Amino acid sequence: MKRIFSIALMCVSLFANAQTNLFPIEIKGKWGYMNRVGSMQIQAMYDYAEVFQEGFAVVALHNLPCVINEKAQRIVDTNVYQFIGKFSDGLAVVRDFKQQKFYINTKGEKVITLPSEIYEARKFRHGLACVSKQLDQHTLKFNHDIVTLGYGFGYIDKSGKQSIDFIYDDADDFDKYGLARVKIKTGFGLINTKGETVLKPDYANIGDFSEGKAVIDANGKYGYVDTNGQIVIAAKFDMAFEFNEGMAAILNISNKKYGFINEKGEIKIPLVYDDVRPFSEGRAAVLKDGKWGFIDKSGMFVINNQFDNASIFREGMCAVLVKRKWGFINETGRIAVPADFDAVGSFDNGVADVVYHNISFYVNKQGDILPRIEK
Repeated sequence: MKRIFSIALMCVSLFANAQTNLFPIEIKGKWGYMNRVGSMQIQAMYDYAEVFQEGFAVVALHNLPCVINEKAQRIVDTNVYQFIGKFSDGLAVVRDFKQQKFYINTKGEKVITLPSEIYEARKFRHGLACVSKQLDQHTLKFNHDIVTLGYGFGYIDKSGKQSIDFIYDDADDFDKYGLARVKIKTGFGLINTKGETVLKPDYANIGDFSEGKAVIDANGKYGYVDTNGQIVIAAKFDMAFEFNEGMAAILNISNKKYGFINEKGEIKIPLVYDDVRPFSEGRAAVLKDGKWGFIDKSGMFVINNQFDNASIFREGMCAVLVKRKWGFINETGRIAVPADFDAVGSFDNGVADVVYHNISFYVNKQGDILPRIEK
């Protein structure tokens, strides 16, 4: 199921899940898939089921993974692989029972056989996949060469050829901008898909790009870099967060108050809040005087602070906590789905995942429990 809402939302990108018409659901210990109106489309017969990605989903039968399409046809059968990753760029990484790693295509055919030295292989993005292998790391200490075991990270292309060598101490997948965060010794930088350095590895950390900008940590002060590697907002803030809808939260550590800046780095909403969520659909949840409410981009309250916790708006609905239970409000602040749930996700294609008495369901915007089980 989708990630259940966490108060660590400030660190989570606001990208929606992959669009799908099928949602995994557990019924009496078995997993199947329903559509957005709650009608079961694939019967609950699997031991486990993941979300569909590029038209395919990894499921388990007898606790062994296989791959199905949206018609429940098996593309990859059980007893073939011990592990199967999600499809991305038309390929998925797999591992057989001899610990050999491969990439398969959407027909289940092996297209890349990875060398045994490859320790980890990740999903393809922009035609490249990050891979790692164990390397000896040499350190000179007291005139002695000290050798320790480490890891080198690089990238392969879809032919399996090494496109970017194992020269990094850590590396991420390429993002939607065609950039990847890489680490050399203790510093983080950015590269493009040609392996060219876009931002030198001079920073203590670099966040994910959102709206063309990423947070940089420059010796404990935070600013922003753009996709060309140019510093567009100087590193002058105690703490800074991702841009959403042209606004980004910042924190003053001395008094632990939050506010918002615009894309020029100007403070547009004063640092007077005890906590905040990112802007979404024109509103941001803020904590003031012990309660959460919602402000607009002028800093005016559009929904009074009255909730015990709050998430972000998605599809006109937002999760809120009322007396230790989660529900959803609409854009006017009215409770649209009663606060009856132990945990909730966010709305995606008209439904949201919820947990009620340790049982996972979905709800629609009318508050109906899904799936609709036939009696």
